[in-house]
Amino acid sequence: MNCRNTFRVQSCCFASNSSALSSSEMKGEIQESNSKAKVKQLVDKIRATPPKERSKVLEFMIEKQGDTKTIGYFNDLIMGLVMAEELDYALKLFDEMSMHGFSPDCWTYSILIRCYCKKNQPDEGKRVLDCMIENGLRPNVVTLTILVNSLCSRGRLQKAFEVMEMMGKVGCNPNVQTYNCVLKGLCFVGRVEEAYDMLMDLKNKGDSKESSGNPDIYSYTAVMDGFCKVGRTDEAMELLEEAIEMGLTPNVVTYNALFNGYCKEGKPRKGIKLLKLMKDRGCVPDYISYSTLLHGLLKWGKVMVAYWVYSEMVEVGFKVDERMMNSLLRGLCRNSWEEEELLKNVYEVFVKMKSWDHSIFPDTYYLIIQTFCIGNEVDMALITLIEMVEAGYFPRMVTINRMIRGLCEEGKISKALSVLVVVCEAGKIPSKISYNILIDEFNRQGFLLGACSVYGAALKLGMIPHQMPLNPQQNRSL
Repeated sequence: MNCRNTFRVQSCCFASNSSALSSSEMKGEIQESNSKAKVKQLVDKIRATPPKERSKVLEFMIEKQGDTKTIGYFNDLIMGLVMAEELDYALKLFDEMSMHGFSPDCWTYSILIRCYCKKNQPDEGKRVLDCMIENGLRPNVVTLTILVNSLCSRGRLQKAFEVMEMMGKVGCNPNVQTYNCVLKGLCFVGRVEEAYDMLMDLKNKGDSKESSGNPDIYSYTAVMDGFCKVGRTDEAMELLEEAIEMGLTPNVVTYNALFNGYCKEGKPRKGIKLLKLMKDRGCVPDYISYSTLLHGLLKWGKVMVAYWVYSEMVEVGFKVDERMMNSLLRGLCRNSWEEEELLKNVYEVFVKMKSWDHSIFPDTYYLIIQTFCIGNEVDMALITLIEMVEAGYFPRMVTINRMIRGLCEEGKISKALSVLVVVCEAGKIPSKISYNILIDEFNRQGFLLGACSVYGAALKLGMIPHQMPLNPQQNRSL
């Protein structure tokens, strides 16, 4: 801990020990409840001030109070700075309070703890708490819960348990929100069994004097999420049923934890059943619900079910991200090679991607062009090829040859020739196969000049096609 923090903590420890503890506590509670409106005004004023000018404005605000400034005003100002994310300014003002003739009270230290938690320095907050207790001051359960949560989010479970033990000693018992922070913390570090035992302990204590109340849906959700992250989603489902039996109402976060678990375990179809159950119970899925399911279904190759989820997402007004859209489109393309009726779904998703200005990945373009060719939609394949080249990508030559062949089979020799032009304009060299296909089609249609032009173009590139230009009489004889 640096010198400045050492000074700050020492100022906590050597602050005058309040002889009237209850009076100090009551004063802190009154200050906290009555100053919310003032703090909000201060926050708005701080945020409206350009960052470079905030230091001067704060000095002016303090000087303006003159002899009327109080400890409550300093507390409101420090709290406003914390809420406005000006944490260093808040700590600086705390250090300067003694210069204005004020000693920090219980609420000041509580704000300081919150400030350190926001700075992601819960160990400093714990030191401030230790000093408060040594000086007979007692923070409220909200401040202590904030500290417990900050410690747990950094995996400092031992410190968090120390704070909870201290809470009991000073008569500020942990509430269900405090326990929820610990439950999440235990699951965060993989101590799921301990979290489950704590949850069951809370449930069994119920409304006894040892507990501040039954666990709530957030308690169950924390442990369920822990089970899902370690591959025990079925056990998490059992907890869901237990929570419902207790009269608790699962929220969207609860269900999202289960969706994530099933998809990680390769059981996305169970997630679909859960989605229907979720809606039957009156809980509306959010974007995370749908996108988690969609990602899991695509990951495990359940393309048609994924398409159903995608369709529902679009219907309720959600925009699917471009990575999943590319993945869905590639999956639909591959499936359409065996099920021709899926070609319309490929086209629908392709159009939707463009309407959302999503980037289409090169591999996706390859498959779309190939799919249109296989589905005898070569005109669409040609349009897509041009789009792809304009986007800075270029398909594989085997795809180019497939497209040229498809156009030639439909007798669209001019369009087939335009593919060759696109290839050359893109700075690529067509393959010998491309020239052979075109020469063969020109011969078939009896266009000797066209066949000769293509053959000559190949020779200029150093290629000697297998097909030779034939005059109409030779064609008839063949």
